Amino acid sequence: MTDLAILGWYSVIALCLVMYVVLDGYDLGLGILTLGDTDERRRRENVDLVATAWDGNESWIILLGVSLWAGLPGAYAVALPALYLPVIVMLLAIIARGVAVEAAAHGTVVPRSWGLVFGLGSLVAAVTQGLIMGGLLSGVRVEDGEFAGGTWDFLTPFSLLTAAATVALYVTAAAAVLQVKDGYVARPRVARAAATLTVVLVAACAVVFFAWEDTWPRPGGAQLVVATVLALVGAAAMVLLMLRCWADRGPQPVVLLTIAEVAGMTGVLVYLHPVVVPPELTLPEVAAPPSSIGFLLVGVGLNIPLVLFYNWYAHHVFRGKYVPRTASELPEGVSPASEAVRPRGSEVR
Repeated sequence: MTDLAILGWYSVIALCLVMYVVLDGYDLGLGILTLGDTDERRRRENVDLVATAWDGNESWIILLGVSLWAGLPGAYAVALPALYLPVIVMLLAIIARGVAVEAAAHGTVVPRSWGLVFGLGSLVAAVTQGLIMGGLLSGVRVEDGEFAGGTWDFLTPFSLLTAAATVALYVTAAAAVLQVKDGYVARPRVARAAATLTVVLVAACAVVFFAWEDTWPRPGGAQLVVATVLALVGAAAMVLLMLRCWADRGPQPVVLLTIAEVAGMTGVLVYLHPVVVPPELTLPEVAAPPSSIGFLLVGVGLNIPLVLFYNWYAHHVFRGKYVPRTASELPEGVSPASEAVRPRGSEVR
């Protein structure tokens, strides 16, 4: 029963991580795209698309941090000191871009300064998230259950590669959302380039993964089979995404990219299990007492459906195609962002 409870908590943490990357990845990508776009209309669109859902999307990273701290305190105590620098920078970037979104979303024009903060904050958050993941997967030096490394240990060739892959993945996710929300003719070129770059970088990460296999756990049997199947599913989805979907303006890119993200991250987590902090700290070593895990499973288990419902409701309410509105067209008390993506006409079904 104890092992089952710990596995259940590991599944909760995996869910939080996957949901965060799937949901917040695209809005970070939209922010990154504003940095290279000189068209005011497109920058306005990016801000509006983020403004209607960013707070709900980022609720998963809060739940992820709390779940790690409460349920796996041993892992939290070792991993956090190893990743202090990128974690602090990431949090500051997320705060800055959140302020920028709220400041820019209530006007009909995006001020240049807030637009820059929005774009840079998104880029820095994406880069640091890649560094955090890559630094953790590169291995953390542990002695007597405590972090024994240095401040810059997270900065490895692998973490730099995962940072680049994370940026490319988020930009691709943003392009996929734009395919659904808007048919602007210049966007497919961005989408194709982002998809190609993502496939190349994911392949490079796979090469590094197998080259550094000595520092990773080596699962066998059914665990290895499941991880391999998930990796192949993710790779197949990415290939289909690159080859077939960017010419259409339907939801296929979003669906395929979501499959690739979920399959890829789940595959890594299955491959690592039961290791939580590579190369050696395992779930039984870092987990909270069974009584605490049971209490947390009940409490968080009741909240996860509420968070999922909130995410669904926000995206459902603002599911319409992007149609910008002038100040004179806005109903009293309605923000430009919410009115721009509110479904209307044939979209309301």
